[in-house]
Amino acid sequence: MTPTDRFVRILALDGGGLLASDAFGRIHRLDRELRPVASSPFVRQGRPLYGLTVADGWVIGKDRMGAVFRWSLDTLELVDRLDPAAMGDRSGLRPREEPSPCSSRGIGVWQDRVFVTSGYHRQMLVLDLHTFEVLEIRPNICGDSPMEWACTEHPARHAVSDKRGHLRFGSFSDGVFPELVKLDDGNIHRVRYDALHDRFWATQDFGEGENADVANGVVVVSPTGEKEGELLFARDDVEFVAFSPDFTRAYSGGFDGELHIFDNSRRELCISRTVTGFPHQLSDLTVGSAGQVYVLCQDGTVVELDAEGGFVRDTAHRRQAVWDIQPSREDPRTLYCATDSGVAVARVADSAAGPMVRVEAEYLTGAGFTRRVAPAESGCVGITRDGTVFRSDRDGTVRWRVPLPDLAHTVAVSPDGGRALVATNGGAVELDAADGSRLARFDVDGLPVWATAYLPDGDRVLVTRNGVIAVLDATGASLRWRFDQGEYPKRAWVQDNRLYVVGDGGLKEIEVGVGVAARWSRLLSNTVENAVVCDGLVLASSYGMQLAAYEHAGMRFAGLLEDLPDYPKALTVIRDADGAPYLLVGCRTGLLSLYRVHTDGSRPVLTKLRDHWLPRRPVHYTLRHQDHPTAVADACDTPQARTADATHPGATHPDARAHDAGEAVTPAPPRPTPAATATTAAS
Repeated sequence: MTPTDRFVRILALDGGGLLASDAFGRIHRLDRELRPVASSPFVRQGRPLYGLTVADGWVIGKDRMGAVFRWSLDTLELVDRLDPAAMGDRSGLRPREEPSPCSSRGIGVWQDRVFVTSGYHRQMLVLDLHTFEVLEIRPNICGDSPMEWACTEHPARHAVSDKRGHLRFGSFSDGVFPELVKLDDGNIHRVRYDALHDRFWATQDFGEGENADVANGVVVVSPTGEKEGELLFARDDVEFVAFSPDFTRAYSGGFDGELHIFDNSRRELCISRTVTGFPHQLSDLTVGSAGQVYVLCQDGTVVELDAEGGFVRDTAHRRQAVWDIQPSREDPRTLYCATDSGVAVARVADSAAGPMVRVEAEYLTGAGFTRRVAPAESGCVGITRDGTVFRSDRDGTVRWRVPLPDLAHTVAVSPDGGRALVATNGGAVELDAADGSRLARFDVDGLPVWATAYLPDGDRVLVTRNGVIAVLDATGASLRWRFDQGEYPKRAWVQDNRLYVVGDGGLKEIEVGVGVAARWSRLLSNTVENAVVCDGLVLASSYGMQLAAYEHAGMRFAGLLEDLPDYPKALTVIRDADGAPYLLVGCRTGLLSLYRVHTDGSRPVLTKLRDHWLPRRPVHYTLRHQDHPTAVADACDTPQARTADATHPGATHPDARAHDAGEAVTPAPPRPTPAATATTAAS
């Protein structure tokens, strides 16, 4: 038996093996060899289960809409489900308030009581662990921000984090958490107690203060709430921290795709080894009683490592996703789709029931998942998660392939087709679109660049992780305009002489040289992932599994589809033979969903027409290990010493491994501390 649905959370079990929750509301037990041996029943209202914990023979879970579940740990039979709409004190709710989606993880268990926020985030449920009776509905410890994590590992001192970077100390015994410390400008996904040094470790999503949306990592705090130190090693969300059974090692990582192993035998924060090359971003980690390290990748693959990060086995997971969809330059009815496997070429065809999308071919790159594509003459330019930029023709022929030293985020091709501009954590890189040769590198205050675009005249647009927009001259590196819009981007593009930036804070329409002309974000939860503007409408998707519609001219809200069957990532507009618009949505599981777009206001804006799934593919990846110096804590983030590679073909040969410690590898430079003022031409 092989689970087909993506795992979103994992827990090591005391008796060995793993417990995993999936994106459709089920839980699964895996044995010591990561083979599935039991699964819970199908849940009709099945949604991603982000909150998961085990206590005294029970499994407690919470899905993204706030439903709370209880299963028997022995049998995985579902025993209780609390509906989020009914689990609230109406006297404390707003008029007509309904549960809202949120992927919060926080579940506290203490003295046979369960403490959890449900769909009404300003309230908290107190449940009897053994009967699941709702004992009390009280105000949320974290105010109107969902509880993101609850740590009860200290014998008397409990810690609770939220999605606004706050860490609170107190006790679930009396429900009082009077002490608060601010550690991040975003989520604190995990808080763990370090029994060896009597302190708490907390993760950061954004970073704090001058490092916000620049650099982040882990922070250590004393039991009395004093910030003891931090180590900033990441440019993206940090999702977890966990300890070895004897607490001499700590493990942390996240969306950068890197696992950092800390030497915790002494009090100074020090990374001793970094493991990279995982098949995807890292979303969770748990450690077994014998020191086994289980890493969950965001595509659903579970990788088991030994205590030092050496490969042991994986789950041979088959995966697929559609990250980006871009129409061909020559024909808008030909589409290039960035997938987990490579690039799929699709064609819009007409049928008696309206248009349909027929996938003509899928070309496998052999690299990490293709994150973005940009149309070029007779093909596309794409970037992969393993740091490769490539150009391929429509038939899949690769013209060139170029490695990059830093993680790439987006790519754009100039209006004349001659240049490609790649956003990376190390700045922006411009390549010759004909042969891939490097033309220039651009820097904005040493900041990670997360989005790029070209203006119609060929000027370059760079958007940094912390929201700075720099427009550079097309022929040189002189700065034409600089604007700080204050929020991190996911994508940027130019349409009708306006710059559009989507990400934190919604979709922004920006008039270059002036500033933000319009913004759309109403009712969208979490990060706005993508958007399109067509026929007087704005259609936007969010990480909260939502699609929203707005009027472009007046910015008036026009409709919302919520609780989608999958996470929408890629959006594009296609048209039927009469020119009527349809929205094509590429999703996390390889799903392509087609919606009719109604523009006359007489019907809901979006009506589902049909779905199509791309085939799932086995995972191929290579783990790389970089050792770090341990003598000086400040030097622990400088990769040096040696590199060992291990190649894992996933489902094809799940136990295959090969090491080559003798290969010379150029060490990556230490990550710079961003300057407070401009240091380059882009400043």
